[in-house]
Amino acid sequence: MTRTRLTVALSGDCMATRGALITSDPAAVELRELLHAADFAFTNLEVVPSDGRGHPVHNAAGGGGLIADSRVLDEIVNAGFTVLGCANNHALDMGVDGVLRTAELLTEKQIPFAGIGADLPAARRPVYVDRPGGSLALISCSSTFLPGQEAAAPSPELPGRPGLNPLRHSSTLEVTAAQMGVLREIDAETGLRARRAEARTLLGIDPAMPSPEWLTLFGARFRMADEPGFTTVCDRTDLDEISQWVGEARRRADLVMVSVHSHEPGPTPETPGEFLRAFAHRVIDEGADIVVGHGPHFLRGVELYRNKPIFYSLGNIVSQIELADRIPAEDYANVAAAGQLTPGRYFDELSGHGRRLFAPHRRYWQSLVPLLTFDDGALVGGRLHPIELGFGEPVHRRGRPRAAGPAEAKEILTDFARLAEPYGTTITVGDTSTGELVIE
Repeated sequence: MTRTRLTVALSGDCMATRGALITSDPAAVELRELLHAADFAFTNLEVVPSDGRGHPVHNAAGGGGLIADSRVLDEIVNAGFTVLGCANNHALDMGVDGVLRTAELLTEKQIPFAGIGADLPAARRPVYVDRPGGSLALISCSSTFLPGQEAAAPSPELPGRPGLNPLRHSSTLEVTAAQMGVLREIDAETGLRARRAEARTLLGIDPAMPSPEWLTLFGARFRMADEPGFTTVCDRTDLDEISQWVGEARRRADLVMVSVHSHEPGPTPETPGEFLRAFAHRVIDEGADIVVGHGPHFLRGVELYRNKPIFYSLGNIVSQIELADRIPAEDYANVAAAGQLTPGRYFDELSGHGRRLFAPHRRYWQSLVPLLTFDDGALVGGRLHPIELGFGEPVHRRGRPRAAGPAEAKEILTDFARLAEPYGTTITVGDTSTGELVIE
C-alpha cells in the first residue's frame, strides 16, 4: 500500500496592502522557497481585497477598516500561500457586498478558501484542496466579530445572511454572595431594575435575574460562587455544527485543519480564552489533525493534544496595516486634524508617531512558520522556522516577512518554548535558526 507523506506550512495573520511581500533579501527568498515547497501553505486573510464593491462598516471590529486593492491576492499567491482562512474580524469591513465580492474574487482566481459565504451553510463548509500527494480539508471560523457579521441560515421564506463562520462564546463573572448582594443593591438603587418593569410584565420574569444565583448587569453575566473568577464557554450550537463538519471532512480528506481567529485572552494576554482550548480539543476529538490559531498579533503557545498540534496563535506573517490607502471617513474622524489627513498622516497620528499601537512592540514583528510533516495522517515532524517582520525599520519597509537571523531566531524559539511549557509541550532550541516540536 502506498504511503501518504504530506507537508503543511502554517502562518498567522496576513494583512497585505501593498506589493512584493517577499523581497529580494536572501532571508525572504528562503521563506518563499519553504512555502512553495510545502504541499499546503496556509495563512489567514485579514484584509478585504476590494475592487469597489460594498461600503465601509461603522466601528469595524478591531479598531478600523482594513481594506486593500484586490491585487493583493496575487501577491499572497506569489509568496507561496495555497489555502486561505477568511473568517476573522476584518472579513466584513466592506459589509455584506464586500464579503460576497471577496468570495467571488477568490473563486475567480481559483484560490482555495473557507470561513465566509453567502449563508451559514456555505461559511461553515470545509474547502478541499487536492495535491498530487494527497488532500487537505480546511474549516475556518472566528470568535471575534461584530453582531450581525456572522452568517445566518436561510429559512423557508427568506434567504440566509452572508457573513463569516461564527464560534460564539459566553463569559461569566463568578462572584461571592456578598459581592452579588452589592450588585443587586446597585441594580435596585440606581433605578436599573425599575426600568425593566415593562420587560417583566411581558415576559413574566425579570430578564436580568432568571434565578437567585444569576444576574445580568452592565452587559455582563454574574453567577454566585464560593470564590470570585471569570470563565468563558463555547456556544453549544456553534461547537456542535463546526464539529459536525470536521467529522464530515475526516471522511473525505487525508488531513483536516481547523483555523480559528480569536482575540479573546485567558487569564493573561499570552493564554487563550478557556472556550478556545475546549473548542480545539473538541474538534480534534472529532477528527481534526491541526488547529491553527491567530488573532492577538503575537505568539501564544502550542499544545499536542492526542499528538495533534494546536497552535493557539501564530502572530503575523504580513503586516502592512500602516500602508493601507483606503481609509473610511469614520476612521479619519477618530484622530485629530482629520480633515487635513492623508492615509500616511492618518496612521502616523493613530500610532502617536510610532510611540503606541503596534510599532513599538518587538513581539508584534516576530512570528513562526511551523512546517509539519505527516505520514499516513500521523504527525512525524514539526520544524519551527522563526520569522521577523522588520521591527524598527521605516514604515514602508517593515511588515514583510523573512527568516530571522541566528540571534533573533534563538530569541523567538526560546520565548515560544516558554509559552509551550504550560501545555506540557517541548520545543528544542539548538544552535541552528530553526527549532523542533518534540513529538512523543
